[in-house]
Amino acid sequence: MPLIVDPDADYPYPYPGPGYDFHERTVSRHLVHASAVSDVLITGWQATGPYDFLLGAQWPRLHGFYRLADDRHHDPVLMAETVRQAALLIGHVGFGVPRGDHFAIDELCYSLGPAGLEGLAVTAAPASLMLKVSCQDVRMRHGRPASLRVHAEIERDGRPVGHGSGELRVLSPVAYTRLRGPGLRPAGPRLPGAPTGMALTHPVPTAPELVGRERAADVVLGSSSGPDSWLLRVDPGHPVLFDPAADHVPGMLVLEAARQAAQRLRYPEPVVPVELQCSFDRFIELDRPCLVRAVRESCSDGRRVPVRVQLIQDGRTAAECRLLTEPARQEALDGCPSGRERGLPLAS
Repeated sequence: MPLIVDPDADYPYPYPGPGYDFHERTVSRHLVHASAVSDVLITGWQATGPYDFLLGAQWPRLHGFYRLADDRHHDPVLMAETVRQAALLIGHVGFGVPRGDHFAIDELCYSLGPAGLEGLAVTAAPASLMLKVSCQDVRMRHGRPASLRVHAEIERDGRPVGHGSGELRVLSPVAYTRLRGPGLRPAGPRLPGAPTGMALTHPVPTAPELVGRERAADVVLGSSSGPDSWLLRVDPGHPVLFDPAADHVPGMLVLEAARQAAQRLRYPEPVVPVELQCSFDRFIELDRPCLVRAVRESCSDGRRVPVRVQLIQDGRTAAECRLLTEPARQEALDGCPSGRERGLPLAS
């Protein structure tokens, strides 16, 4: 049975009771492994069973990084970040994972609900969400969690807007150091024009408009290394993708690389990833080049297009993402089956 942690000075409020406001304030940034309070999306939690939780989350009207070009809808990739933070919080408050332990994410997925992108419309108020989270495949070792999967049904104003899931492992500091071995090197500061191998991990960015970005600093694809292939651009000084600092490429940077690669593949048409699944096979190191390769998969009408993206380092696939992209400016889509109907292994 999991341990529901008793609140103390490290926790933001007592165990929620009747009338509790799930959106009054953010949870402690330490519970979601964020160094900046502004990056915390989870705003409340309550255990509803041994393996079930109810969480509140709130998205700002316009996020500083996760945002679409027209600002009419919230960026669906925020769902992945919300589920990631939810999994970390549940690991700590629901299963007693001590602060200082490491989480390794093996899979992260999301899919929009029946309303599609319209369910994420930007309004005059921040988007207040409720997540009904169930924990599955919980493995305990010596009374402590070793791994678990979380599945979240996400609602906005009582209406379903999507769901997501994540699978993660828990590692003690000793186990993490042993696992990382010689790869355990903290990220250094941003080094413009750095010599030696840094040119391969911090190359000149692809033109922002080609990947749906406005600022070159937010571009994670570098120079092309072949048809539909680019070098991954790693900037340890990025305030969002490297919050907190990491000794490897963070999972959300991998998702961003997949999204930008899919957009580059479909340029000049702006597209939105309405479904995304990413699996992580190994850590991507900061000091060696990583190739991002995108493949457009078949679709009957060419509007709703599945894209597969691989991140390859040292000749081996380190991560693989599958996205279902839709035109950003199209209000209704029909005629092309969704990823689920086509058998694309998206979050269930």
